[in-house]
Amino acid sequence: MEYKPKEVLLKNGTPCLLKSPGPGDAAAILRLMSQTSEETRYMSRYADEINISLHHEQDFLSSLLKSQKDLMICAVVNGKIIANAGINPIALFDRYAHRATFGISICKPYWGLGIGSHLLGAIIRGAREMGYEQLELEVVSENERGLALYKKYGFVIYGTREYCFKYRDGSYAAAHLMMVRL
Repeated sequence: MEYKPKEVLLKNGTPCLLKSPGPGDAAAILRLMSQTSEETRYMSRYADEINISLHHEQDFLSSLLKSQKDLMICAVVNGKIIANAGINPIALFDRYAHRATFGISICKPYWGLGIGSHLLGAIIRGAREMGYEQLELEVVSENERGLALYKKYGFVIYGTREYCFKYRDGSYAAAHLMMVRL
């Protein structure tokens, strides 16, 4: 699904464009994935594990624009993609058709400016338009900023996976399973 572009103001007064990224944004999306994976321990992979080709990412973003069950929205500040969020169906079977997974990433210099709230609000509206009844996510239990954002939008913890992440230094992190009914 394609999101109709919308300009919002961040907490510091900076204009921010919310839009669906297209194939021409593939390189910027790959850079964002790499950067956010370097900046925090809360992402699902390390930056060196992002080995998606530019062509593959272009095809992926093109398919999202045509999809009736997927949505990605990115945040653009001063012409640079600095955040994105997306939803995807849990599975393509009728019994799962009411559920979607949610993910978000924001470049660290832009934390605390309200981008997460703008993106999550837009994602929730898009999910409702697409007929989803429930959004689900997994969040590292130590991610206090993420937890606060999700709770602000009605997400509740319904379980915890202990030892969900194993970091290269040998330490572990638990992850909360969260959901919101739409």
